[in-house]
Amino acid sequence: MSKWEPVTFEESLSFVKKVKARDYILYLSLLDVLNRNDQIPLEAYNELSFLFRRHEDLLAELAKFRPLTCTNNVYTHSSIWMFIVLMPFLFLSILLAFEMPLKGFLLQQPVAT
Repeated sequence: MSKWEPVTFEESLSFVKKVKARDYILYLSLLDVLNRNDQIPLEAYNELSFLFRRHEDLLAELAKFRPLTCTNNVYTHSSIWMFIVLMPFLFLSILLAFEMPLKGFLLQQPVAT
């Protein structure tokens, strides 16, 4: 596949119906994988490839849904955004961790008169 083309809703629906007609347990497994929110798309695709390993025609059709991979980046876009969003919280927690004992230490010092 040299050029990636987006898959239409009709193609997706047709694929799901074909899986359901062929094997209802496989259909339920497909829905289970697709409903998980903790996986990145490539992990979900790899799990589905494993599920369809005994159905060569479905496996070939599944290849149309393979997500694009970015080989030149170590981090995915979502991990970069998570880092950017969580960084202020990290700095704030470090600041608070060092500030609280310092305030307690200052309050306990006797005042020289």
